[in-house]
Amino acid sequence: MAETQLTKDIKAACRLFRPVMNSSMRTIRWADEVSVGAGRVDVIRFEDFVEGNNDFCVFEEYNEPCKHGGDPEYNQSKCKGCVHKRSSKELGILTTCYEVKITKSDFKSPNGHNFVGNYNYYAVPKKLVPQIIDLVPKNIGVITYNENGNMRVYKHSIFQELSDRDLSRFLYNAMKKWCDNPVERMSVNE
Repeated sequence: MAETQLTKDIKAACRLFRPVMNSSMRTIRWADEVSVGAGRVDVIRFEDFVEGNNDFCVFEEYNEPCKHGGDPEYNQSKCKGCVHKRSSKELGILTTCYEVKITKSDFKSPNGHNFVGNYNYYAVPKKLVPQIIDLVPKNIGVITYNENGNMRVYKHSIFQELSDRDLSRFLYNAMKKWCDNPVERMSVNE
């Protein structure tokens, strides 16, 4: 079945929605329709994060994004987990999975509930939330997509550990989506 334009729009919005580290120094990569063993996840995103720190990069008191020293009123002691104050050895790869559901019947379908990331979300049109919210598992989050293209976290996902083996497999499968097939481009005589 072909994707609707709404599904395509929601997938595109998930790719860069609320990075964990609000910094130009971080890396974010994503891929659509990635095999994760039991099926395919609509969008899987990989990004830098400071391992072992669930506060990431916010002012504790004000819940504002870290300004990384660019603001004269910036207090470095309040920036927990800032990538600018960490060595690359402390950075890990955070994996977030998004399953896009645009109708209640789509949500109730046995297909496409492939949650294998550190964070896992249903990304749905805002008007669908009242119809499905009681069916969403406790550890899975919900992000709403509004008619104007904005997204908001309706329900937060609970962090889950991911094994190095699974992370490697998911990254490899995503990489297949990122790269053109070089074997097809090579001439037979090369």
